[in-house]
Amino acid sequence: MSRGGEMVYIPDDSDFSSFRDQCESLEGWHCRYNKAGVTVWSQGQEESCTVQKIKTCISCKDVPAETLYDVLHDTRYRKKWDSNMIETYDIGRLTVNADVGYYSWKCPSPLKNRDFVTLRSWLPLGNDYMIINYSVKHPKYPPRKDFVRAVSLQTGYLIKANGAGACILYYLTQVDPRGSLPKWVVNRVSQFVAPK
Repeated sequence: MSRGGEMVYIPDDSDFSSFRDQCESLEGWHCRYNKAGVTVWSQGQEESCTVQKIKTCISCKDVPAETLYDVLHDTRYRKKWDSNMIETYDIGRLTVNADVGYYSWKCPSPLKNRDFVTLRSWLPLGNDYMIINYSVKHPKYPPRKDFVRAVSLQTGYLIKANGAGACILYYLTQVDPRGSLPKWVVNRVSQFVAPK
């Protein structure tokens, strides 16, 4: 398994700390949407030739952090809440808190559907939880002809307890959907797709 020609590494405490800092910091982020307890920020230029990072924060008033973590972490349950998912499954466990998995999602017509192979790692920290992933290459799961193999540069969730029975969810992602879409189109569209 490799990460775009590099050897795969399992995220450590510094990776989780960096992810948390990106979720909680506002420096360098531009607010693009803020309504009904949902805020979306972007980092980077819309017109850029690289894909932007997108960050979403959602206040969940009636959902305990532990429950939300279980829902996001459970690949078998994902079909219940992820209407864009075509298929997801675990490929293999690497450590007690890291695995490799497959995920495919429906794209609006006329775009071709996308898929990923990612290394996912998670870290429960008392009442807070993190799940992060990035794309890897796996020799037994090469790109398929019926999908465009997208690349997760960095994607993840930070779930923070916010009193009894409530939490705050941060979702941070930088994904290159690949294919023929110019990066500036991806950057513009993701700001509107993120709140949904």
